[in-house]
Amino acid sequence: MITAILNEAIGPGGRAILNFYFANQSIINIIFLIWAGTMTYASVQLTNIRHMTVKLAVKALKEDPIASDEQIWAAFRPKWQEEVEKLKPRFILNRWNIWIDRPTPEKLIEILRLSPAWFGAIRKGEVLKYRFSIPGKNDKLSSF
Repeated sequence: MITAILNEAIGPGGRAILNFYFANQSIINIIFLIWAGTMTYASVQLTNIRHMTVKLAVKALKEDPIASDEQIWAAFRPKWQEEVEKLKPRFILNRWNIWIDRPTPEKLIEILRLSPAWFGAIRKGEVLKYRFSIPGKNDKLSSF
């Protein structure tokens, strides 16, 4: 009886999809596992870059606390690019976290939303909310 109710609920399109899945579940599951493994690897790469970026930013701010955010950004970017190259990332998550991208400096700056304003947020001690990239005013981590 429950099977009949479910079949009525999902309709003919849903039954066709279920039949296709059960007929090909090994192939579909292998494809999904490869995708999930790739996404996990890309996420780890991006997380390593984010942590390295925050550490370098804090170090840059401590080395020259009176410099403006624009000056810090200008001095930070070449050092940051060198450090990213040392990490040798193969690929990272894209902006919407559903596929992968090549880790070019421009793409990383876009994803991490790095800018002089980003340094201003760190200087104020704000937690960088979206995976250490967007400044948030409500959550304070610490201050210098």
